[in-house]
Amino acid sequence: MLKPILPMLVLAVALGCAKPLPTQEPLPVSPLQFSQGEWRVADQVFVVSDGSGTMHARKTFPQSKALARAFVASMPDASARSASGAGYSASAIGFGGDDRTIAPLAPFDRGALSRTASDFGIMGALDGRGGLTPLHDVLDEISASLEGRTGPAAIVIFSDGLPDDPLRAISAAQGLVASYPAQTCIHAVQAGDDPEGRAFLRSLTTLTNCGSLRLGANLTTSAQVTELARAVFAGDRAQLPAVAAAAPDPCAGVIRLRGIEFGFDRSEITTDSAVVLDVAADQLARCRNIEVQIDGHTDSIGTEAYNDGLSERRAEAARNYLVNRGATPARLITRGLGENSPIAPNSTSEGRAMNRRVELIPQR
Repeated sequence: MLKPILPMLVLAVALGCAKPLPTQEPLPVSPLQFSQGEWRVADQVFVVSDGSGTMHARKTFPQSKALARAFVASMPDASARSASGAGYSASAIGFGGDDRTIAPLAPFDRGALSRTASDFGIMGALDGRGGLTPLHDVLDEISASLEGRTGPAAIVIFSDGLPDDPLRAISAAQGLVASYPAQTCIHAVQAGDDPEGRAFLRSLTTLTNCGSLRLGANLTTSAQVTELARAVFAGDRAQLPAVAAAAPDPCAGVIRLRGIEFGFDRSEITTDSAVVLDVAADQLARCRNIEVQIDGHTDSIGTEAYNDGLSERRAEAARNYLVNRGATPARLITRGLGENSPIAPNSTSEGRAMNRRVELIPQR
């Protein structure tokens, strides 16, 4: 069950005890219009706004709230053409500590979502400066509200990426993805520029192959907000995955992780990559019947033979990290795939950075 909203009287007192953050008006955005060949592919959509203490302390909340409001304005009309042939449901959730401001999951109602997003604020403590960031609880609440639902789901999170417990948050997201019978895509817009926050959000959005991560500072035009909406809602109907007949084993598929990236010509595990590997180690400890294939990859710079060896060293580095965290060596199989399986164009520095990676894939 979703937790009740704190009574408005208490909220008013709480917000009056601290100097309020300045407000920021949202960008003017029109509802997303699909291009030829595009369909709406998300049937259950959640807009999540982080109103915790770190958002207040770093003064990132006003921008984040404005972007969340603009995103609601950019969401396609319920009548937009869809792969399911029906409308879609949506929810808006503001959170901080144990407090929530919620528009429950219901048939898309732009007015209701807009009013809720307008009410988003710093929450979770009586001094008006915000409380903890229990993102794991919010993800569990979203999972509960999806029970009995069908169709692809999308979760769009506006946050600085600094939850109280990153491992619990990733674990909650893994459980949500594993238990929901249709595809689940997690998108995030980072408020501020904290590198640890960015690493966490990257880990969260790469749990499945359909998520995305953007910096709020880069969403400065209406067109850029519209492109975020396109990433969440638009797709090719023929490419939609089939809906499973029943919920899968909660330990099946949950360790397929990306986000383990490397510097150019390097195979050392970075701090950012360690965040992802810690999640995998935690999951391996819980799901002891799973073996994991560790695939190392490179960009296209260098000879094919050299890249094959470098990719093997990267896979071995990830394996050694997991073994040092307590994983049984016999459960971890490594492969070096060199430059042969890119996930982004090698023509740009950003694409090459994404291709220098390790992926963890569960085996049965």
